[in-house]
Amino acid sequence: MRKQVVAKGNVRRGDINRAVLTDTLPEEVPIIFSNDGFYRNLIRPISNSDAVDFRDAILADNKNYTIPYRYGVLRDSRSARRLSLIHPSAQLEVARFYNKYDTLICDFCTKSTTSLRAPVRVGSTFFVKGPSSEKNKFKNSGIDTVSLETTVSNPASYFVYNKLRRAHEFFDSNEYVHLEKRFALFRSVDVSKCFNSIYTHTMYWAIDSVRGAKENTSSSGFSNDFDRLMQSMNYNETNGICIGPEVSRVFAEVLFSEIDRRVVGYLAKRRLVHKEDYEIRRYVDDFYIFTHSAALADRVTAAIEVCLSDFNLHLNEGKLTTLFRPFATKKSQIISDTNDCLEQFFEKFICSRTVNGEMMPYPRTIYRSDALARFFYKQVKATCSLHNTNYETVSDYIISACARRVINLSASAEYDQGIATGDSGLYVDAFTLLIEVIYFFYTVNATVRASLHVARAVVTATRLFQSKFPDRAPFLAETIVRWTIELINSVTKGQRHKDLTAVPIEVLNVLIPMKEVVDNEPLVDELLVRLCEDVSEFGYFEIITFLFLFGPGFRHAKIRNALFARAKAIVAESLGPYSDAQAAHLCLDILSCPFLPLEKRASWFNTLRGGVSLPKLLRADAQSAVEAFTSQHWFAHWQKVDLLAILRKKELSAVY
Repeated sequence: MRKQVVAKGNVRRGDINRAVLTDTLPEEVPIIFSNDGFYRNLIRPISNSDAVDFRDAILADNKNYTIPYRYGVLRDSRSARRLSLIHPSAQLEVARFYNKYDTLICDFCTKSTTSLRAPVRVGSTFFVKGPSSEKNKFKNSGIDTVSLETTVSNPASYFVYNKLRRAHEFFDSNEYVHLEKRFALFRSVDVSKCFNSIYTHTMYWAIDSVRGAKENTSSSGFSNDFDRLMQSMNYNETNGICIGPEVSRVFAEVLFSEIDRRVVGYLAKRRLVHKEDYEIRRYVDDFYIFTHSAALADRVTAAIEVCLSDFNLHLNEGKLTTLFRPFATKKSQIISDTNDCLEQFFEKFICSRTVNGEMMPYPRTIYRSDALARFFYKQVKATCSLHNTNYETVSDYIISACARRVINLSASAEYDQGIATGDSGLYVDAFTLLIEVIYFFYTVNATVRASLHVARAVVTATRLFQSKFPDRAPFLAETIVRWTIELINSVTKGQRHKDLTAVPIEVLNVLIPMKEVVDNEPLVDELLVRLCEDVSEFGYFEIITFLFLFGPGFRHAKIRNALFARAKAIVAESLGPYSDAQAAHLCLDILSCPFLPLEKRASWFNTLRGGVSLPKLLRADAQSAVEAFTSQHWFAHWQKVDLLAILRKKELSAVY
């Protein structure tokens, strides 16, 4: 591929609000949701004083506690992950805590010599790719922007981490190879229900001692301030911390750095030397043990269990895995075999050629697209059968690989200004085949993480066809619409989301690109209306997504009113936007939504003001305040939405 165009810049270290862009949100959210608007509203405040009073009441920092919006996303066909979206005021508290203690956080994490992902310093630079390149070889450097099209001032993560972003990178590293050469046995263990089991008071135990914690419960300082922060954002719960925000992983990392130190010291007293008799690597709550024998591995495992128990944590014995050389886990073998299938598949219709002195991917002639797809499915089925597994193990990997080929081919087509008329058919066939495969594997196993790859492939292909092959764009759009409807019908047919009380984000994220693929398509319109038959079951994410999808106009006024009514009902049934995260997000987003009547929003605004001890306003003043909210979105992107820019940002900004 051609070289990338990259800009490098410095972070504004004095910008204490930048942590809300990086460390306070879960990764599994709808595409149109982010903290970009929240951040903008913090650095460029609303001009209307009545709107400012309401905003300040919601974001007040003198609260005893806030209640996170807890929601589930499907983990697999049998279970869901419970995540937390914390209150906007709690997110600001995180930013203030980082500003005060960021250096200490990094210092306390240096206790561990075994962690694979620990903050080592505050981020100071960022990389932003140029507009002419679809790929970014610097994406692992941690990019985050408010807008990818302009120079920005915020990195993807507040901190710079020492080694890895994701656990799988360790198993593909030279370090892993060297450890395999030195040690005969590998064991992996993890902590049982780690984040749900963490007792917040143990932060003081990690920094000082249990006795010190008991004697200094009300003192101010790093330990108690971090303890109180994690409690207050979680309804003052001391057992368990919010799952999803990066700050929770930072909290856990400080604790586990001390646990690592104790494990090494515990074993040293028993004459086992780290880096000679054994080595440990840890990624968050997963421990990877390398030893010379099973007996040694048992001793190291016992030491970890003892030191964890000091913090009321325990190993999950059901997930203990032991391997002798070669250290090839079942999953790594499956992925390796699947990768071989993918490479054979891609070689049949994608090659490389030189364009203006650069090596670029180029599509080959496809004689029978359906036969090629069936042969690939057959190979993947055989691989799954061989390893006694199912599509869930490999589908995300396949979707990601195919989406990358869509992006690479798109970059190639955009760069090659001399595409001949006859070549357009090659690109059309290649894109159609790749997207068909993406939809097949997404339909059999839809996940939130894969939904971003699906959406980006769809939007990338649509834009390329509209600009380069406009005569074939309707064909692609029709095909994508058909596959999307089949997908939604398949995913929503069962009761998994209802049974597991999970938000169907993986469904919402493939619906959102339809706004760009087609305009006023009756089949899509009919699907959206059907999905809104039971608005009374909707939560925050469903409400904002369907308001975005329906947009303005008279045709769906009734459904928009129902969504508005549902939002008001949720807020009315809660403790209010002052302390409830879902209510706060709904209030700020609904008040700024231009698709809802100004008069109705202004009337609701007056009602909300009473709930935060503010006086009601004259109708004209209430409408002026709501118009001020409408001038800038908060969390949901409402208008002038560049989906591809948002998707790029989500890919480049993923911190774990």
